[in-house]
Amino acid sequence: MNPKIDILTLGVRDVDQARQFVERGFGAAVQPEDEALAITLGPNSSRVHLRAWDEVAFDAGVESVSRGFRAFTLSYILESADAVDAVLAGVERHGGRVCKPPKSAFWGYSAYVTDPSGFLWKIASAKRRPLLGRKEPAAGYGQAARPKEVPITIGVADMKRSKEFYRDGLGLQVKKAFGNKFVMFEGQDGTSDLGMYKREALAEDAAVPPEGSGFHGFSITHAVRSPTEVDALLARAADAGGQVVRPAREDGRGYCGYFADLDGNLWQAATRN
Repeated sequence: MNPKIDILTLGVRDVDQARQFVERGFGAAVQPEDEALAITLGPNSSRVHLRAWDEVAFDAGVESVSRGFRAFTLSYILESADAVDAVLAGVERHGGRVCKPPKSAFWGYSAYVTDPSGFLWKIASAKRRPLLGRKEPAAGYGQAARPKEVPITIGVADMKRSKEFYRDGLGLQVKKAFGNKFVMFEGQDGTSDLGMYKREALAEDAAVPPEGSGFHGFSITHAVRSPTEVDALLARAADAGGQVVRPAREDGRGYCGYFADLDGNLWQAATRN
């Protein structure tokens, strides 16, 4: 039983504003689901839920206070540099704020946007712009483009220990790694990959200050088939060095409990009726 990101729940201060941003900026489909708003971004992307900030923290049994960098980003990976510019124009027009302008690097072309709820989105493509020649406006400029994948990335204090927690403790499969600088764990069944950087490196990549504390503003849900599997995953996380922050119990929708990883990122193990 290796956990995967079945649902990524984002805590937002204004649910209607957050909904308008993803609908109009990304052109995503949004519909009610399990007392939340569910977002469909594309293939190779976990389901994303929008819920009130305080509700997400309360469900997990943690304080909702948060300051500064949340050590968490979402990536919106597109086919081309033109598509990056097109999506960037759309999300800016609907409430996103560019915190790192688009630029080419050795691996591709990307920019960072802070959404109205304070979450960081990396809009990127593995295809760079040509070094020579004038940049032309993208076809369909400002229109939504479907992502190839939507990985999420966490910033951690100790890469070696966190890699061991997820790989050896929870059983996630490493998709690619660059020593102890970057690790990507593979999503399963079309779910999002989970990336991991050193906290300061992730902040530098997003061009934001690395200081921050408290609630990170999100939780990850892994859906299982039985209460026994919920209990087993919580025990496995605790044995690996994580912390059970809310013991498993029935909550009216099923049986669930929460654990935090070594850096306080929240995971829910849950059955659903």
